[in-house]
Amino acid sequence: MSFINAFFLFAVGAAALPVLFHFVRKMKAKQIPFGSLMFLKATPKELIKRRRLRDLLLMALRAAIFGLLAFAFARPFIPRESIPFIPQQEDQSVVILIDRSYSMQVGDVFERALQAVQDRLDAAGPNDEFALITFADDARQLTALSSDLALHRNVLGSLQASYRPTDFYTPLRLAAEVLQDARHDDRTIVLISDFQRGGFAGSLENWELDENIAFVPVQVAPEAVDNAYVGDFNLTMKRTADEVAVRYDARVRAQGRRAAQEKNIRLLVEGGTEERTLPPLPSSQVSFQQMAPREGFFQGSLALGDDDLDVDNRFYFTYAVAGRPSILAVDGGPGRRDAFFLGKAFDLGETALYAFEAGGRERLSRAALRTYNVVFLANVTALTEAETGNLRAFVEQGGSVVIGFGEAVNLSVFSQNLEALGVGTADQIVTTRSEQDVDAIVGQVDLRHPVFSLFAASGIGAVLRPKFRRYVRVVPDTSAVVVGTYDTEDPFLIERRLGQGKVLVYTSTFSTHWTDFAINELYVPFLYQIARYASSTSEARRQYTVGEVVMLKGQAGDAWDVRTPDDKLFKVAIDASGTGFFREMEVPGQYMAASRRSTFPFSVNVDPRESNLEMRDEEEVYVAIAGTADNVAGSPEQVASLVVEDEERKQKLWRYVILLIVALFVGETVLANRRTAVRRR
Repeated sequence: MSFINAFFLFAVGAAALPVLFHFVRKMKAKQIPFGSLMFLKATPKELIKRRRLRDLLLMALRAAIFGLLAFAFARPFIPRESIPFIPQQEDQSVVILIDRSYSMQVGDVFERALQAVQDRLDAAGPNDEFALITFADDARQLTALSSDLALHRNVLGSLQASYRPTDFYTPLRLAAEVLQDARHDDRTIVLISDFQRGGFAGSLENWELDENIAFVPVQVAPEAVDNAYVGDFNLTMKRTADEVAVRYDARVRAQGRRAAQEKNIRLLVEGGTEERTLPPLPSSQVSFQQMAPREGFFQGSLALGDDDLDVDNRFYFTYAVAGRPSILAVDGGPGRRDAFFLGKAFDLGETALYAFEAGGRERLSRAALRTYNVVFLANVTALTEAETGNLRAFVEQGGSVVIGFGEAVNLSVFSQNLEALGVGTADQIVTTRSEQDVDAIVGQVDLRHPVFSLFAASGIGAVLRPKFRRYVRVVPDTSAVVVGTYDTEDPFLIERRLGQGKVLVYTSTFSTHWTDFAINELYVPFLYQIARYASSTSEARRQYTVGEVVMLKGQAGDAWDVRTPDDKLFKVAIDASGTGFFREMEVPGQYMAASRRSTFPFSVNVDPRESNLEMRDEEEVYVAIAGTADNVAGSPEQVASLVVEDEERKQKLWRYVILLIVALFVGETVLANRRTAVRRR
């Protein structure tokens, strides 16, 4: 016999109250003056004995009522194993969830998890059925529900911890689905994990475990953990003339004893190794800076010292250092005045941020265009169909074209060129004083656009000062975006994206022929903003996390060979859409993808959220997964008693005790009234 509220058993002592009351309140004979007793009959001794027996019985009934009432408040129940003739364990259907996230690689935690599974299998009954599911941020069912214990044991022998983070929602949902087809009514989910706090996603808040499924958490985490890892990493490059400075910023986080110790961190990259000593803090910022020794790809890593979890002691990175962006200015006007002003802005010798060249339309061949990042078309009369096709291909492959106008432009033909580039059509050359009494100014621009973001701090007034005497009215295509207009509401700057590149149309001249913008203090910043935006191609992503997918591009029928850090080689075919997907990123480290035309190095790291080894205990996990609004307790001690309370609720022995108390009370009432009746008689 066990009790939920054993404290009430102290109240059983109240059963002694009727006994004490009986002895304290003894009846004393009263002396009453009376005449002769000769006519009174003596009470028979048998009646006196019956009356004493009745009094003792009443005292016992009243004592029993007090004692049983305290017994009922203690909420008694009989543990299943103490009930005779009932099997101590029913046939069970059990799904065992085994955590294989990389935090399980701390010490011998994963081996202890496998041993916990073995212990469950060893204690199984002859008809019990099991299913095994391993999980990290995904879930894999290894065996179906079966009583074949040898099969389950064989599967355990090949299990290893992965490099993925933890997510408890997916495996729990899968386990509940598996138990829907179970043979036995006694169904249980056993979760074996270190119960990392970060694995309890918000999805669990909207999911409830079936009330007919029991939940058993098994904690295998170590008592103390010492771990340091790179929580955040940022790489920036800054060009000065022909040199590129590379800056590496990292935030190192520590947990356990390591947080109170100094830590060393090393940067390993082509060009040498550097080392820093971090102060004894839970979180420390560290920076390295190097000059790139050459152009091309670089792969490196940040390395920390040994601790309890070695998986996250290295952070890998890959980046590319490119040469100065190259600009070509093609000017079709007499004297090439527009190219002159462009050259004054960009051609600054060895200190120039851009490699600037000016040339004629002969540079618009496909082979020549491959050597440039940005092409300015300034006052070009018109483009041939071949030149338009070359420029469109150049843009689709990642280049940018910036178009300006002038007197030399053949508007009717050039309108067709704009239409072929997807920008729109050129309507007419507008002389602003014929439309209004004053020159046009820039009326409205999108200050969130990269070209105009520099001017946001100065306010719109700084952009309004240049005067425009003439411009070309362009009707933009529906796929083009107007990012700036004149005060006449005609477009000032239009953008059209094509493939990986972009076309920008500035509707006036780059020289002073139609505007005084070229001699305004905002002209050079405006050109540099355009060049910076036009030359900034979407740099391919090179940092990935274990479990992600890399998209590789190429021509249909081509293939990429991808070599992993553990020296495995995978082949990725390019489909008809020109893309292929590499999905085998299960190991952190440096990867190299190569095709006939190019190479693509990239880095893969573990998810740093898993490196935070803050754990929950079994009681917290039970509440998070099996708790409901009615039975969630406020403390771990109360949570530990939830299973016992469920057992007591099923038996409800207190109800039978209350019924017995009512019966005794009725009996006591009848017996007491009967004695009174006897006295009256």
